Parts: sequence; C-alpha cells; structure tokens
Amino acid sequence: MNYISKKSIILFLIIIAVISLGLKLYTVDFTVLPNEDTFEYVLIAFAHNNGDFTEHPRKTLGWTIFVSPFFQLIDSNNFLDYVNITRGLGLAISIITIIPMYLLSRKFFDDKYSLCATALFAFEPHLNQISWQGLTEPIYILVIILSMYFILNRNSNYSYLSFLAIGLLWWIRWQGAIMLLIISIIFFKNFKKTPRLFVKYSVCLSISLVVVSPMLLDRYEQFGDPLYFSQTEHLFLGDYASILAYNMKGVEYSAFDYIDDNGFGKFLEKFMLIGVYNLIFTIVKMSFPYLIILLPFGILFSLRLFDQEKKYMQSNWILILITLAPFVIYFAIIDEKRLIYSIFPFLILLAVIPLQRFVEYGLSTFSYNERQKKLFLVGIMTVILILSSLYTLRYDTPDPVLNDEKILFAKTMNSTFEGRILDAGYTLLGLNYVHATNPPGVFKNYEIYNNIASDFMEEFNSENRNLKPIELYAKSLEGFIEVSDEYELKYISGEATVTDGDTIKINDERIRFGGIDAPENNFFGRKQFCYLEDIEVLCGKLSTEKLKKKIGSSFVNCVIEKERDNYKRYVGECYINNESLSVYMVRNGYAFDYPKYSNGKFKKDQEFAEYYSLGLWNMKFEYPWIWRKKNR
Repeated sequence: MNYISKKSIILFLIIIAVISLGLKLYTVDFTVLPNEDTFEYVLIAFAHNNGDFTEHPRKTLGWTIFVSPFFQLIDSNNFLDYVNITRGLGLAISIITIIPMYLLSRKFFDDKYSLCATALFAFEPHLNQISWQGLTEPIYILVIILSMYFILNRNSNYSYLSFLAIGLLWWIRWQGAIMLLIISIIFFKNFKKTPRLFVKYSVCLSISLVVVSPMLLDRYEQFGDPLYFSQTEHLFLGDYASILAYNMKGVEYSAFDYIDDNGFGKFLEKFMLIGVYNLIFTIVKMSFPYLIILLPFGILFSLRLFDQEKKYMQSNWILILITLAPFVIYFAIIDEKRLIYSIFPFLILLAVIPLQRFVEYGLSTFSYNERQKKLFLVGIMTVILILSSLYTLRYDTPDPVLNDEKILFAKTMNSTFEGRILDAGYTLLGLNYVHATNPPGVFKNYEIYNNIASDFMEEFNSENRNLKPIELYAKSLEGFIEVSDEYELKYISGEATVTDGDTIKINDERIRFGGIDAPENNFFGRKQFCYLEDIEVLCGKLSTEKLKKKIGSSFVNCVIEKERDNYKRYVGECYINNESLSVYMVRNGYAFDYPKYSNGKFKKDQEFAEYYSLGLWNMKFEYPWIWRKKNR
C-alpha cells in the first residue's frame, strides 16, 4: 500500500536535491573572502601539490588531500578561484549525500518516510548554510552516513566497507577515532558472537588501521605521539583563548593540574556540569526551526518501538551518545556547534518516528484513507520547507561591499604599519588574503609548518608581510601587559566601543588616545559642562557622540605605546583607514592637545579648530585637565 516505484523515488530525490540546492545557494556569494579555516585548507592543498604532506598540529589532512588534485585543473593567480573550487566541492558533496541518507533511512522506514527523512536532511538550514563554505563538514557527514549504512547491513561482509570508511573518516577529522569505537560496539551488538566473527573483526580493525597508519606514523615522527593534537595541551586551562595563543605553545596543563589548583568539585562543575548544559543548549538551538517540534516526541517514541528494528534504533542511539560524550569537556570552554553537525542525520531519524506514528496511526483514528494520509503528509513537508526557507532568510547574505572594505583596510594597514597586531574582533579577515596574494600567485608556494600556533602564515611570504597577527593569552590585565611587552605587541585591531571622547574599548581592553584630552563624560560621577551663551551643554557627552559617529561600524586599528597610564589602560593612537582619530577629534574641536603628554604633536590641529571656532571652541569651557583638578 505504501509502495513507491523506483522511478518515482528517483524523481522525488531529484526534486529534493533541487530544492536543497536552491536553499544552499541563497546564502552563497563566490566573490567574498573565505573564513579562516577554509583559507588554511586551500593553502595546505597547494602544499600537497608541491609535495609537502607535513602533518598539521591542529588539523588532519584528508580534506586537503582530496581537494588538491582539483586545483590542478586550472592555472590562475586569483586565490578566490581555488577557494571557490573548494566551496563547489563541498556543495556538490552535500547534494550527493542525499542519496546515502535515503539508503540509511530505509534501514528504519519504508520508502515514503525514508523520503521524508531525506527531505528533512536536505532542507536543514544549518547544514545548508555550511555546505558551501569549503569546510570538512559535508564530506565528513557523507562518510559517516556510509559507514553507518554498511554496518547496519544484515550481511556482515559489508562491515569491511564500514571500517574502511572509518579509516577515511579519521583522515578527515579527529572524531573519526571516536567512530572506530562506535562502529566496533555496533558490530558486536548486531551480529551473532562466534569465533569467526572475532576473526572478521580483526580483519575489519586492520583495514581501518592500515588506512590511517600513514597519518599516525607521520604524527609520531613529527610530534612523538601518533595521537598528538595541539589543542589538548592546555585545554584544561578552561579558556578558549589559551588554545590558539602564541605564547601558550608548548605549555601543558592537564586535568590533574586543574584539580590541584581548583579542587575536584570545581572541576566537575566547570568541565562536566557546564559542559553538559552547553551541549544540550546547543543541540536545542540547532534543532530550530522544525526538529525542535519533532525531536522530543522522536526521543520518547524511540524508547517504545514497533515499526523499527530495535537493534537499529539502539545503534542510532549508540552513535549519538558516544559522539557527544567527548565534547562535554570541550563545550565547557566553547560551544562550537560545527563540531556536532555530524549527528544531524541521526537526530533526523529520530524526528521522523513521530511523523510516521501520527500519520499512520493518529489519523486512522479519524478514519483517514491512504490518499488523505498522503496529502496530509505532503502538507506537513510543505510546512517544514516553509519553516526552513524562513529560517534560511535569517542568515545574513554575503556583502561584497563589506568584503572589499576588509581587503582595502588590510592593504592600508599592511602598507602603513609594521610589527605584531592583535585581532580583538575578527577585523583582520582581509589581512591573510593580502599576505597570500602579494605578489599575485605567491600562495601557490605555501608550505606547512609544524610549529603553527595562532598564525598559520607565520613563516610564509614574510618579506612582504609588514603586519603580523598574533594571539596572546593571560589571566589578568597585568599579565597581558607583561606578555604584550614580551612578544612586542604594537597594535590592537577590533570593533571599538566608545567610552568617551578620548577613550575606546576593544575586546574589553580600554585604550586611551595618547597626547589629547577630551571633556569628561563621567569623572567619579560628575559630568563636565560647557556654556553656549548661558546654556549648559554636556560637552563630555557631545565629544563622546562625535567620536561614536566618526567610528560608526568601522574597524579600528591602534598603535600601542609600551607605557600604560596611571589607570593601567593602554595608551596609543587609533586609526580608521589610515586616518588618526586623535587628529580628527582635535582638528574638529571636540578634544584638545594635551601639552603634558603630546609634546605639541596636535598643536596645529588645535589652532585650526580654534581659528574656525569649531566644536567646543564655539563655547566657553575649561580644559579637561584643569576641570579634573578642581573636581577631584
């Protein structure tokens, strides 16, 4: 009664794929810069084409090895051409995965509901949004679905293919090692335990280890540990900033160190309770817009099955729970949902159960015939598609104008400044692009370095890199100041928050403009007034608003002095597109040259503002340093 012909199934899968592609392409713009991970993947793929297969401290090489042959199909000096090949491969893989998702669903449902599961997968907004970014998620999800499909086959000989897929999975991402445990448990759970089965498992395990052994041997040779992963060295410091910080390279801090410093109770609270909470909360957020409705009922119904094979559903739960378990500790530090996107297909299998129960059994209570049930199911899937489309509209579409601004900003900074810069707000995305494309085509000479810390381009094209990003970590402001001096940090770049007319805040660090002084907006609870013909004016607020308007949403770059002020604030001169904010504020009459610290640097700008009666020079005022002295 629920039979669907093969031609109809193929037609439905094509329709699902076309709709899915449309949803994916909505957020795509092939002219914008890639994210940092994709940027690095592209460079590593070029290193492979140059014969360099050096192991990366934080990444496995499976995705980049797969991508690298496709780069040889073209010869271009445009870096984005190769980025777009990587994006296109991810997009194609995500569409292809629709087929194995259908095949896996058939282990749990008939044709009709397997198509529903496939549609839920194909329409999922989070997966669609990440599918075109050139990351490892699409291929990882494809291989994990294939591995699960093979291990659930009644013929145990398919297990060889499942364990082969696990070896490939390990090459793609470190979580492949977890899948080896998961598939091993499912193998022994689903097949009758005989001496022959143990022999077969030995062969299966050998297949996985043979596939992954070149990587493990190389990592052992490079790092002295085949399972080395640089982010685990100081994971238990409990701060994500420490993981990528340049000054933390080689520093080890274990769980035992944390327990010694803070106690076992604090360890459980920080890395278990908070981790579990963050993990559950992230899954709930991932479940929007439609899994949030279906999934709770699916979890409940999966405990009392009568349409699915119990061992298959138990296998599904084994995969979900063991996949999530290792991330409890990681999610206590950063709730990066990308890391658990691979469980989406298996959550979807749970979500289809209530759909099936409601249509097949719930509607029968109201005497619905088969045709009416099918129409009702089509209506539900239409609603799901609408929800997915509306959710997709929430994603910001790429902005080519902003993209060009990032590149121009990076070019200006690289040609103007020299030294170490701290990115305190994702403002330097264009800097890697500038470094990799100057001169044109230089990115093709990239090499992998085994001492990569925060900057994967640390030793690349150094002769054309005036400005070098760096990540630093410290537990306190005093410690950060000390580390900044040690590593010769000269600049901070970020999205600025204005606190008054001569002070901004970037990433919670206050930066005082050196050599100028602006009226006080809040000095120990007091506000500075100026007078425009007997009318009191909050000139501190006026100055603050002027600076806010000038900065707007622009990125700010600051040249930091070595000496801090009396309040332990950074002191420096900050710029927007190479224009000094200090000069702007003084020249427009909303701040003053501060002779005590400026050595007359802004004197001419102040004389200009005074001559033309600009800003506060059109009012009666006291210099801020005199006003503060009177109001202490």
